[in-house]
Amino acid sequence: MSSLLPSASSASVRNILTLLASRDAQLAAGAGGLERRVTWASPMRVRLPAFESVQGGEIALLTLSRLRRLNETLPHLLHSLHQAGVSAVAVGAPSIEALGKEAISFSDQHNLPLILLPDNAQIDEIAREVIYFVVSFRGEIERQATEIARHLMQLSVQGVGAQGVCDYLANQRHKWVVIEDAEHEIRNQGTPAEGQPLPLSVHLSDQLLRQQGMTRVAEPIMIRHEIVGYISLIGEENNFDYLERIILRQVTPILAMEVARERERNEVENRYHVEAFTNILQGRYQQQEEVLARARILGFDLTTPQVVAVFEGTSAETELPHNGTLTLWGRRVRDELQRVWPGCWVLTETRRVVALLPIPNNTNSHESENDIYERLQRVEARLQLESADQASYSCGTGRIASDLASIPQSYREAQQALEIGRRLFGEGKLHSFSRLGVYRLLFHLDGHSELTTFYQETLGALLNSDSRNDGTLLETLECFFRCNGNLSETARTMHLHRNSLLYRLGRIEELLGSSLEDAELRLSLQIALKIHHLRKR
Repeated sequence: MSSLLPSASSASVRNILTLLASRDAQLAAGAGGLERRVTWASPMRVRLPAFESVQGGEIALLTLSRLRRLNETLPHLLHSLHQAGVSAVAVGAPSIEALGKEAISFSDQHNLPLILLPDNAQIDEIAREVIYFVVSFRGEIERQATEIARHLMQLSVQGVGAQGVCDYLANQRHKWVVIEDAEHEIRNQGTPAEGQPLPLSVHLSDQLLRQQGMTRVAEPIMIRHEIVGYISLIGEENNFDYLERIILRQVTPILAMEVARERERNEVENRYHVEAFTNILQGRYQQQEEVLARARILGFDLTTPQVVAVFEGTSAETELPHNGTLTLWGRRVRDELQRVWPGCWVLTETRRVVALLPIPNNTNSHESENDIYERLQRVEARLQLESADQASYSCGTGRIASDLASIPQSYREAQQALEIGRRLFGEGKLHSFSRLGVYRLLFHLDGHSELTTFYQETLGALLNSDSRNDGTLLETLECFFRCNGNLSETARTMHLHRNSLLYRLGRIEELLGSSLEDAELRLSLQIALKIHHLRKR
């Protein structure tokens, strides 16, 4: 049974030792247990049982002379009291040596404080003094905690928010205060007046605190049995008292109210954002000036060119953990976009993130397209690096919308780029509508009888030959076109002898019944090869 923390508001053995210093008390052994809490004082009886109704947390008071009259030994009694959960034992004896090596060794081994009192100590009188101190101590601690909680409640009513609560508590307790959300991401930090903000990362790490010689006490913030966050008091090691834990327990209901208010505000703001953003993407508005003004109120300038980017998680992945309406994945995408693209407007959903990315007016279209692609590649690289254990995703981007009225078209193109790119090139990639080329046309004609007829008429002979042999003619033809008809480059790329390549190209011309020098035939073949890739997916 442990007596380390029977009551957070109780005095410690260290406090009791200070109280008894005027009676010439001194610690004989068990220094490792000085922070044990003392809930009561129990003097030894003059008859057996020596101690009765021990509940745990008491300081046991006795004298060696009274112990001998009961025909009891100190080591045996210490063992029994330790098992019962007492916090400390104070013994009236002539000297430390009189306590005996066995008793001292037992106390040190079990971190049970053993206090030496004068041989003539009046243990009943000392017991009353300790009890009065313990009761007064507990009342004072609870009074201080209640007073701090009352001030915090007043601040909350005044609308200071969670940050105001942090700042007040940090200055009252001369410690750092950190509020985390349910996923342990830091939301607020309060710094004592004499200190500097802690160099903390997104997540609060106990290991990092220990490296800085600091520790913390923490309590969860609850709303209807749901943990919505955590509050921590952080300070130097061995610089905490019992008041900290009591304060945190009284502060958490106040913070729960702040979290609930913030949720309500966020829900209202989010609905407003979602409505405005959705109307812009879909072109559902009557007056452009009204939409532009509404966007400015929300902090976004839509008078500059914009491009729409759509990020979407892989549909086959399991659901990611939520935090309100956001997933951790969506939040990471949003934060990274806003880091690389200050001023972008981002709408996050469970598996989908849609962003309006502003483009400077003073760049030409081609430069802007390349800049957009390169910046999104950097975003993608950082996200993939940070999210190796999370769901994969793909991204599609539309072409630049020069004005507000063109944004819906860019949005449709971003969705098409995402759909086409996924089908042709797989998941986990960046797909730009402007870079899809002829695939933009072919994708929407897939399944039409005319497309199928054209495909069979153009490549049918090669397809039949490849199905009977090793399928190398189509591969050769594709490489030939990729090398712009350069025979030496094609042979080198395919690791073929030039004569072998000429044989294959001759075989292709024989099956097609026409020369590859025919420009119209080349165009038809290249389109048919694109259709071939489309049909393979």
